[in-house]
This record gives sequence, structure tokens and C-alpha cells, in this order.
Amino acid sequence: MKKNILIIPFLVALCLLSGCAKAPGFTFSGINLDPKIQTMQIELFYADVPAGPANLSLQFTESLREYFMRNTRLRLVNNNGDLRFSGTITGYEVTPVAPSAGSVQSGGVDFQQLAALQRLTIKVKVNYENTADESLNFDQEFTFFEDFPQNQNLSQVEQDLIRRIFDQIILDIFNKSVANW
Repeated sequence: MKKNILIIPFLVALCLLSGCAKAPGFTFSGINLDPKIQTMQIELFYADVPAGPANLSLQFTESLREYFMRNTRLRLVNNNGDLRFSGTITGYEVTPVAPSAGSVQSGGVDFQQLAALQRLTIKVKVNYENTADESLNFDQEFTFFEDFPQNQNLSQVEQDLIRRIFDQIILDIFNKSVANW
């Protein structure tokens, strides 16, 4: 008898939550899309940077497409998408960020401190159009970085760093465009 009393509130809560999941435009993933939006168009993002791998733009574009296809109900189309994404990779740079205790000496004079960490920063400018609600359109640059030890060559860690940076930038784009955060 006591067991049945505990199950009833659980079943009621479950029924209420399952009803909310079917509400138009609302999901538990945070997506807030008008139900009439059915398609998305993600154009090839161009790399306008002198550094980085040759396939950087293709890698970003494919990662963005895959993320949206996995996390929305939208179909990817080549033209006339209800949501449209385009843009450019505008920054790809490695900079020293944390000085170490040592320094470079020349003729007994300290010249500069050595960097203990290097930072890879990538910037992506995104143009987003929502054909159902133009007030949600934006043209914005998204930036993220990852640090790596100076004793590692960039070529040793580059692909992993790029993947992690792209993951964060794509999440930021997703939240700004379809989650409206």
C-alpha cells in the first residue's frame, strides 16, 4: 500500500513533464524555434587567415552542420533555408601567455622571459538570418582559445586544440541563434 502511494505522484509528474515536451517551440535542450521553421542553410565558412591548416574552413563548417543536425529537428538545405548561417574565420593566432621563471640571455643580459604557455585563439565572424523573425538576426564575432605548454610544438596538439575551440564556438553560436541565450 505504501509503495503505491509513492508511485502515484511519480506517475503524475511524469505525465505532466511529457506533456511539456510536446509544447510547440519548447524542448528540454533549450531550443526555442518557431514551429514553422523547418530548414537551415549553412554555407561554407571561409578562412581569411594566413595561418592554420588548409582545411580549417571545411572542418569548421562540417562541425557546425553536424552539431545543428544532431541537436535540432531542422533539415539541412542548400538554398532558401528558414535559418541561414554564413561567415568567415577571421583569426587564427598563437601567442605567449604565461612567463616562466627562466629568461633568454645574450652577453650576460636578460633579453626576454620565456613563455611557459602558448595560446591558440580562433575567431569566427557569423552572419545569422532567421526568416521567420528578423529581430533575431545577428552579425557577430565569436572567439575562444586554448592554452598549451611551450614545450609542445603546435603541430603536436593543433588538431585537438582546434576541435575543442570549435566545439565551444559552435555551442556559443547555437545558444545565440536557436536557444536565444
